[in-house]
Amino acid sequence: MYLWQNDYVAALAETDPKKQRQLVYHAIVAIEQRRLNPLDPASEEYQAIESAEHALKRLKRLLSEG
Repeated sequence: MYLWQNDYVAALAETDPKKQRQLVYHAIVAIEQRRLNPLDPASEEYQAIESAEHALKRLKRLLSEG
């Protein structure tokens, strides 16, 4: 498990919308921090980050609607 994934999993697992919003932002920041360092586009971590970012954007959109 990559370090940023702890925040990502916490955001997905939270059931309280208010707390979940905060955790989504924490996860986004954790991923952005990871992207400050070189990352091989062919790596598993890169693919995991791409998937996580997509999921967080969708979750963020759903939380803003509700």
